Amino acid sequence: MVRTHSTTIWDEYLAHYVTPVYIASAMFAVGILFGALAIETLTPADIFSLITYLRHFINVETASPTYHGVFQPALSNNLKILGLLYILGVSVAGMPLVLVALFLRGFVLGFSVAFIISSLHWQGFVLALIAIGLQNLFIVPALIIVGGVAVGFSWQLIAARGTAARRSLLPRFGAFTSLVLSMGLVMVVGTAIEAFGSPFLIHILGRWGI
Repeated sequence: MVRTHSTTIWDEYLAHYVTPVYIASAMFAVGILFGALAIETLTPADIFSLITYLRHFINVETASPTYHGVFQPALSNNLKILGLLYILGVSVAGMPLVLVALFLRGFVLGFSVAFIISSLHWQGFVLALIAIGLQNLFIVPALIIVGGVAVGFSWQLIAARGTAARRSLLPRFGAFTSLVLSMGLVMVVGTAIEAFGSPFLIHILGRWGI
């Protein structure tokens, strides 16, 4: 396979951030774990309310998929978290906040998946896969990559001493900005699946009694 010059440049750039990306992945995974464990803290009243809402959501999507008005707010939320990671990454004091943001996003994901599966069992597994899993095949890697590079770049800002040292980071700042824009496009794909693909699949599978 022929490797293009641009691919080589990106490989060399990302090689500087392998460890921060691993750290970001670990923090996200810890968030998922804590989110999954958090369902044990729910009261019976909380569980009843959430199950009622979940079944109402399934019934609505089974009857008629709700495509209208989903894509724009979902994309806005996804791009906001991406933009937050970018802003924190180019801030000297932003490194710990990037990890907190990734933890919280993982927490929400872990809680949602664990609750759906524990409430609906095998049907919940299918629902979690098509309602949450598909779009997050795109969204989660984008967040982890940007979050990892943000952690690494923020650390480089802290370590850089003097104006000359920080000026040397300008090419990496430009590459970081390009990376965020690229991951924004990945977010668009993931959000499109969330807004159009998932409701359609829930509609089809719901009619089959799944």
